[in-house]
Amino acid sequence: MRHETKLVITLWGGMLGSMLLIGLIFQLPRLTQLPSSLTTGVEELFFLAIALILNRDWLRQTLKFGVSATWRRQIRPIMPTLIVAALIGLYTLATAQQLTNTLTLLFVAILISLFEETFFRGMLFQASQSTLGVGRAAVFTSILFSLTHLINLGHQTLSLTLLQLGFTFVLGLLLCLITAQTTSLL
Repeated sequence: MRHETKLVITLWGGMLGSMLLIGLIFQLPRLTQLPSSLTTGVEELFFLAIALILNRDWLRQTLKFGVSATWRRQIRPIMPTLIVAALIGLYTLATAQQLTNTLTLLFVAILISLFEETFFRGMLFQASQSTLGVGRAAVFTSILFSLTHLINLGHQTLSLTLLQLGFTFVLGLLLCLITAQTTSLL
């Protein structure tokens, strides 16, 4: 196994350990009294900070949050997903009992997405591509992305977790391939 792949696995393990440790910290009695959306948001900020520190100190992967491909060209492959997400979001906002809670959950969802995309597609996938190639790097990092969701077994059923593993693997694979496609259009 090449150095970059070992480093990716090590960083993933370090991030997983950090996630478990931070999750345990937020189980302390005083912290469990806080609203769950607040604790989840703070946890995600910690995860993002840890990922950026790991990248700065070990992986040194250039993070790109934009590409030169046209906006239309980037959106085209994910348009069906965006339409479904927009419909769900509009329905949620229209039927929300308390708009503040809904907006808080939306903000937390954005933080979760920012962490996951930064760590898995921005760091691990980009680093793996150089040694594994696009296809194998997409499968490899999608497996890591999916397996990370095993951490949810602490608060959800096995059947729901298995469904989530399948969904996150496919989603991770699609996002890696879209990332590779849009960056190769430069």
